[in-house]
Amino acid sequence: MAVFQALFYLIAIVLLVAAALPHSSRRSRGVGLALLAAAFALTAFAAPTFDAAF
Repeated sequence: MAVFQALFYLIAIVLLVAAALPHSSRRSRGVGLALLAAAFALTAFAAPTFDAAF
């Protein structure tokens, strides 16, 4: 389970960095990436709960 949690935290960090970079397209793209990163971080944070439930 620790590998799953670490992988999801790593994905969240990469998405947050991508959301922070300036884009020439719409500004809402960064917000979408930041929300996706938050979802990955929350999933990684809740991973021990998933492990305990199953």
